[in-house]
Amino acid sequence: MKQILIITALLISGLSLGQSGNRGNSQEGRTTSEKIEALQIAFLTQELQLTADEAQKFWPIYNDIKEERDKLYKAKKRLMYELAKNFDTTSDKEAQDYVDRMFEIEDQLNESNFESRHRRIIKIVGPKRFLTLKKAEREFRIKLINEYKGRSRN
Repeated sequence: MKQILIITALLISGLSLGQSGNRGNSQEGRTTSEKIEALQIAFLTQELQLTADEAQKFWPIYNDIKEERDKLYKAKKRLMYELAKNFDTTSDKEAQDYVDRMFEIEDQLNESNFESRHRRIIKIVGPKRFLTLKKAEREFRIKLINEYKGRSRN
């Protein structure tokens, strides 16, 4: 456990140094994203108190779920942007196509394959720590938002 936290801390500090040299260029967004991901990994690992064996099994499944959800949310966001851009000129048939596509994405987000993967996570960490994971994900998002709000005020 300590090894994971030490490695994560080194990774975070390395990303912080890399970010400070990239201010004002297109790499900043990518570096910030990597830094946030590293902070999330450290936070969730600590909150779940994962052993090395559990972490080795847990992170590939968790990352697959996260990656697939991110793709679907991005597709939904693109669809909503496209709709907003074309809204005034959209016919009823095109509106129905947007609705159908939106429902399709929502169905994919709620699909049972996420449930089966979550069940695999539960087999690794147990039901109570799975609930801790859900709680920790929410807490991390709140901390991230509060940090962003604090920086934007300055």
